Amino acid sequence: MKPEQLDITPLNLRDYATATGWTQVREAVKDGLVIMNNPAYSPRQLVFPMDSMAPDYLDSIAIALQRLAEVEERAALMVAGDVQRVHEDTYRFRLFEEHDDHPGIPFSYALSAIKGSQLVILSSATTAVRPQIHHPRLSITEAQQVFSMARFNHTEQGSFILNVSCPLNKLDTGGSITLFGEEQELPLVRKTSLAMLQGVQSIVKAIEEDSEQSFVDAMSNEEAPIVSANLAQALTYFEDPAGKHGLDLQIQWAVSLPPPKDLRRSRVIVRPDYFPRIQQLHAALKPKRKLQEEDYIGTVEDLLGDWSDGRRQGDVILKLQLHDVEEPVRAKVSLGPDEYDLAWAAHHEQEVYVRVRGKLRDGNQPRALTDVSYFGPVPKHPSKQ
Repeated sequence: MKPEQLDITPLNLRDYATATGWTQVREAVKDGLVIMNNPAYSPRQLVFPMDSMAPDYLDSIAIALQRLAEVEERAALMVAGDVQRVHEDTYRFRLFEEHDDHPGIPFSYALSAIKGSQLVILSSATTAVRPQIHHPRLSITEAQQVFSMARFNHTEQGSFILNVSCPLNKLDTGGSITLFGEEQELPLVRKTSLAMLQGVQSIVKAIEEDSEQSFVDAMSNEEAPIVSANLAQALTYFEDPAGKHGLDLQIQWAVSLPPPKDLRRSRVIVRPDYFPRIQQLHAALKPKRKLQEEDYIGTVEDLLGDWSDGRRQGDVILKLQLHDVEEPVRAKVSLGPDEYDLAWAAHHEQEVYVRVRGKLRDGNQPRALTDVSYFGPVPKHPSKQ
């Protein structure tokens, strides 16, 4: 490890050492030094300047990291990463393939997984602040603050890993939360981490025990449910269209704040064949709305129709913007020749929106849009009434 490549502050290194059992010699502070002892590793010491601009600072940090690596029996680079994130919870979203070994994953699937990690964090933070079975929107201030502080770290060796960390001490505590059987006063980021872990573990447990219906009933009757329909939906973004990849979610806790003592596992595995069941859980957890004819605005994303009597008709994929959902929703509608021509024109022109009136049914995307009574373009410059 080259000293000039290190980006470690004196306080972070001191805090990491303190959290792992080292004790500071306070008398050395007057000399501008941090000296730390650990009876388990005597006579070894950690010695480095308090001033990061000191001439020997980088060399001293490198020696201290190497010493920590020796006693912890780990690579110095791994220790350095933990020191840098001593006050951060880190979420590792690892995409794994159980039966095959390809050199890459589809780019569209990688983008979907990144979106999924965003929604997992947002839905967990929203549940940590305002637990309920379904969040109409994930844009509450506290959840957005957690996400805005998240940092996308360098990838690491071992399949395809999205590595995201959030600092604990940049946001105020969000009050108490009951997790793992006890009420705790915690930073909002730690509450988010615990809600994420317990939520995904609960979903996987329900699937593995074949108890989804009782799980949905329990969550629906819970005053402060730890699982929301939003979290279940977020996990569906990690579904590989080819059905080969699963998700290995692991939380690495900030060293400066240990997790609850009764927390047995910080890891949960979502296997590839779990995702269809998670889709069903999302639909079951989401409040049912009355099916009625409504107007929708959106764009034409794909044309899937067939030729008949010299004209095309059939299925069209739309991307609709719903008033109660932040993300656009993909829907499939079947159109006759005249409406299909309008869809074709809208698809091949830039910034052309369409208006469709029909009944949008619940279910996996693309959702079925039926009983269509109107389909047409939205004028770019509507005339004033």
